[in-house]
Amino acid sequence: MEMEISKLFPLASVIPSSTTSTYVAVILLISCLLLGSISLPSDSARVKLPGPSGLPLVGNLFQMRAGHARSLAHWTKLYGGMFRCFSYRFPREPVLTSIARLSSGEREAVIINTYAAVNKTLIQQGAAFQSRPEFKLWHGEFSRALDPDAPTTIGTTKFSEKISKYRRLVAAQTSAAKLQSFNHFAARRYFRLVNLLSESAKSGVAQDLGFHFWTTTVGISAEILWGRRIEDDTIHLIADVNIKVFRQRSLATPVHDYVPLIAVGERLAGAAGSSLRFFLRPLGLSSWIDSIHNAEAHAKELRDTEIGYCKMFVKELHERLDAGDPMPSQLGGIFRNIKEGSLTPNEELRLATTLAGSGMSGGTGLIWLAAFLAGHPEMQQKAFRAIEDVYGREAPDPFDTDRVEYVKALGMEGGRYFTSVRLGFPRETHEDVTVDGVFIPKGVLVVYNSYQINRDPERYNFPEEFIPERWMDGHYGHTDIKQPKVGVPHLNHGAGRRACMGVLNVNQTLYANLVLLLHFFKLERGPLGDAPLATVFPKLRAVGEASLEVHPINDQVSVCDPQALPLAAGIKLTARDAEALSSWIDEGHRELDQWDLPTNPVDASPVGEGVEATTTL
Repeated sequence: MEMEISKLFPLASVIPSSTTSTYVAVILLISCLLLGSISLPSDSARVKLPGPSGLPLVGNLFQMRAGHARSLAHWTKLYGGMFRCFSYRFPREPVLTSIARLSSGEREAVIINTYAAVNKTLIQQGAAFQSRPEFKLWHGEFSRALDPDAPTTIGTTKFSEKISKYRRLVAAQTSAAKLQSFNHFAARRYFRLVNLLSESAKSGVAQDLGFHFWTTTVGISAEILWGRRIEDDTIHLIADVNIKVFRQRSLATPVHDYVPLIAVGERLAGAAGSSLRFFLRPLGLSSWIDSIHNAEAHAKELRDTEIGYCKMFVKELHERLDAGDPMPSQLGGIFRNIKEGSLTPNEELRLATTLAGSGMSGGTGLIWLAAFLAGHPEMQQKAFRAIEDVYGREAPDPFDTDRVEYVKALGMEGGRYFTSVRLGFPRETHEDVTVDGVFIPKGVLVVYNSYQINRDPERYNFPEEFIPERWMDGHYGHTDIKQPKVGVPHLNHGAGRRACMGVLNVNQTLYANLVLLLHFFKLERGPLGDAPLATVFPKLRAVGEASLEVHPINDQVSVCDPQALPLAAGIKLTARDAEALSSWIDEGHRELDQWDLPTNPVDASPVGEGVEATTTL
């Protein structure tokens, strides 16, 4: 499970040398010779937009070696807010416009790079942009690895009336009123978080907080989904699987998803067995083909693990519901509100896998933000004073969401500035559509470049600066003008149809974690020693340590990942008031109204290692 995915995907490794390009060219040539003839695309691209020049067969794939964010940002300056990429053909003339094109291999892609372009597409013509594309690795090797009819998640499936049905079922369980009924699960996780942070502070050494935040956010999502307490080992596994799963949904990765000719060569090499590999070995191609096979095997392993724990929890939930267990849960609420048998086992798994790891992006954002704040004591102090202005010397209520405006602003600016979900979930045109006079046919890949949109100078002034005040005192993105709160503050959770349905829970959890962290502790950056480095979660983040600047691109694990995972960051915690912290851990947390609600009597799992369960649970 600890296999480094970037080693398995040639493009995820950013194609650092010309040798790999030679390998690709050779395998393409071999495939052409074996197949006899290959039909190439017509001279005319389907989407008549400007865009970067591409190479035959592979389009712009290898031009993205500097990483998605940098490459697309550069092309945005040349071609405007929406362009076509990954094309075979050279554009007639580079044109500065709000629309342009990109294409990869045999698949054209329209890239959206400005807030205005989002409005013209995902929002104003949402029906045309509400579908999803399918990819070989994600939908084939991962989603359907165990069963050809196995479900993909709701958010990664082509649009259909069934998808609308599923979204309505989930939406009913993610409303503000409904989420309040799950607060007792969140309260225990917040209590556990403060305990973990307190132990880290007592150690006196800098530690990475990835485990603290991810197991809190993912733990809340999983426990409210199934309506039971879940032991830390399982939450650790769920978080680990979801982090690695998300890395397989990157634009232009793996390369054989976008260049079918490479996939053909890979399959032929696999079918020919050792004889063909004998000839490919001197060229270095046999190991490259093996890397594709290993990536697909790893995807199947991840899917097997995810389906395993989801099946176990769904089965147990049905047993509890049959026994009359009244404990609220998202999935239980869905099962109670529909006719028995109206969902197939695969449909139940579709809902479970969609929601099981929904806290992952919130945890990612918290880790970026905590590392950044550790280098900015003035922001920490301002947040602490703002909390004090509202609550005095009392501890803040983590469920009093957005009560402290500055803490809320820190969370919103962190989402914009770091944009942990860099390229969002790709869309596919569900029907023919015309945007600014440009015809885009049905079935075209559409990617909204969240990172660049969150730095759109028309939407945000000083876009490269971290300024929480842009969200305070009537401001909504600009520091120099006040404006109505219209539209989403940033694109980290999507926009229009198929936007994230769990954004309310993500925002509430983000605020709660921040307000408790900044009230109880001071944060300071420090180098990670050998022992703390060995405990970094997940281990793939331990390939390096983030700079003191915490740069959103330079300090990510891989520049081609769709979910920008931050490198490990050593943070030394100091209790602001050790006596008050100890008192809150002993008794103060009981003031949370939700704490005294009954827990699931079926489950007696521990709260977590080093944290004792109180009798009121």
